[in-house]
Amino acid sequence: METLGERIKKLRKEKGLTLQTLAGEVLTKGMLSLIENNKAKPSMESLAYIAGQLGVHPNELLEEVPTTELRELLQEVETLYKADLYQPDDFNPIVDKIEPYAEKLPYRYESARLLEIYSRCLYYAKLPDWQPVLERAETMYEGLHLVNNSADVHMFRAMVTFQQHEYAEALKMLQDSRRSFEERDAVIDSLKKLDFDFLEAILYFAVGEDAEALRVLKEGIDYSRERQIYYKINDLYRVMSFHAMLSNDIERKDYYVGKLRLFAEFSEDEIIETTLDLLEAHYLISFVHEYEKAEKIIDINLEKYKDEDNFQFYMEKGKALYGQGKLDEALFWLKKHQIYEHLHHPYDLSMNYEKDAYLALIYEQQGRHDLAVKHAAIAKENIEPMLDLPYKKFILDVYAQITQ
Repeated sequence: METLGERIKKLRKEKGLTLQTLAGEVLTKGMLSLIENNKAKPSMESLAYIAGQLGVHPNELLEEVPTTELRELLQEVETLYKADLYQPDDFNPIVDKIEPYAEKLPYRYESARLLEIYSRCLYYAKLPDWQPVLERAETMYEGLHLVNNSADVHMFRAMVTFQQHEYAEALKMLQDSRRSFEERDAVIDSLKKLDFDFLEAILYFAVGEDAEALRVLKEGIDYSRERQIYYKINDLYRVMSFHAMLSNDIERKDYYVGKLRLFAEFSEDEIIETTLDLLEAHYLISFVHEYEKAEKIIDINLEKYKDEDNFQFYMEKGKALYGQGKLDEALFWLKKHQIYEHLHHPYDLSMNYEKDAYLALIYEQQGRHDLAVKHAAIAKENIEPMLDLPYKKFILDVYAQITQ
């Protein structure tokens, strides 16, 4: 952090002033040089004069973290935070940048936002004491009447609980948060309302309350249509299409997939197209057993993203090959698959837990019974706490088949 002298020198140079010009007729050039080099302290009168010459308030020079420095830090941190960060160590550079300022931040929006990002990065980096920092951020947001930012803090807490697989508690926390904002007539904007809708819906699905989840999703879609807001439409349609597939409601699945294809074309979003390809391949393999058709879709995407890890496509490729009786090739692709660390929803986890069941089937057909039993048991242990989805029935059937 800058000293008083360093701040004066920096502002002087930014404004293109020489020492003599800034000193004017009140200070000597030598005294100003001593102040800038922290070898002398200005009186309050001198400080007020210097601030006036620089066009800033004296407090701007006296604050431990002046406004300009605070804004520059936030701009730098926001850029780093928006980058692709996946591993815990990826967040350490942001933690290191904010940490020296954390205890000296003034009471303002920039400080609250820095504390929020600092808290989130501490959490993602798996470092302690992120919760008190988040509480400080929330207190500032509330004091400054920044309701939408405060809502973000509430949603983050609920999602942390969700990531601990405490789904019912996460849902309760989110609903209590929404209720608290409504009871005090706090106005959140449309985008934040859609964030709440989407999170509430996926948490309803996580606890098996599908009817409530569909109600909230429909309300979110209707709200988006009425106001022509496309902010969350991708997520809303994607979840609707996936649930329709699980429910074997093919007409509804095709409807929402069609909507998403149009939206992807309109927004020129390749990620949506890739997600839909994965959904279609998964449906063809796990639900209608059209393995060759699915493999063609998978291969197109593996070629398109050949320099990236595509673990979901790896698993679907292995399943498609198994369905065609190509056991050795299937084994190769299934072994390449890993479960992303950020997957926590029962739908995602259940789908990924199929891997060990397929490994068990392959090992059994290869005459490697001990390995088959081992992987069937892993799949069974993973799937037992999950919801009663088609994946659970498949895995338990495989376990029964192998162990009998």
